[in-house]
This record gives sequence, structure tokens and C-alpha cells, in this order.
Amino acid sequence: MIKTKNISEMLTSLNEEYRFNKNTLSKYLEITEETVDGVAKGNVECLPDDPALRLKILSKAGFLYFGAIEDKDRQLSGFLEVLVSYHGISKLTIAKMAGVEEKDIDRLLANPPEKVEIEVKYKIAVTVMELRFWLKDCELPI
Repeated sequence: MIKTKNISEMLTSLNEEYRFNKNTLSKYLEITEETVDGVAKGNVECLPDDPALRLKILSKAGFLYFGAIEDKDRQLSGFLEVLVSYHGISKLTIAKMAGVEEKDIDRLLANPPEKVEIEVKYKIAVTVMELRFWLKDCELPI
């Protein structure tokens, strides 16, 4: 079970536990490094007043934090699902591009994902990363 954390706890965890680069975090969240430090110390008042901007910052911080703690097979399954459902790429196409069997794609898309050999999973993950990178401009911004 995933314990809910507030943005200060998430940023502290990203900084201290995962050693996330503060400059990159600042750029990604579109706030200064000083603001990142302030929020991590519990001072959420240094965030922009605009509720939409605050929500965007919270959402992006959450994406990073939950990405770090989420089950990796489930994450891969989620990214595969985006390619199949959102982009309309067939499981067969992904399998052929990865050099694996279509049944391996089906096993990763099962809920919960079924066990797949590490070499096969690696090939699928690399293909998924590549496709998501090239197709990112086709996706709606956050």
C-alpha cells in the first residue's frame, strides 16, 4: 500500500532518499532551487499563489515521486497501455519492434502484470521508451 505524502515530504524524499538533481527538479517543476528547498522544508507559502500553477507543481512532483516508488512492471504496463490505447499502436507492432512475441506484450499488459523473462522485459522497455520519446509531441501537455 502506498502511503500518501504531501509535497514537502515528496520533495524531501526526492532530494534525500533518491538524490534527485535539484537543478533538474527546479527546471522540471518550473520553480527556483530556493523554492524547492523551501517547500521541502515545509514552507509551501513560497509556491506561486495561482491555484492552477500550484496544482501543476504538485502533479509534476507527484509524477516523479510515485514513479520512484511504483512497481516497475506496473509502470511498464502503464506505458505500454498508452502506446496501445492512446496511440493505437498494435501489440504485434510493439512485439516486432522489440524482437519478442506478442504473448509477452499480453503478459505485461495483464492486471497485475505477469512474470516475463528479464531479457524480454528489457527489450520491451527499450522499445516502449523509444516509442514514447518519439511520440511525445502527439500527447497532450500536462
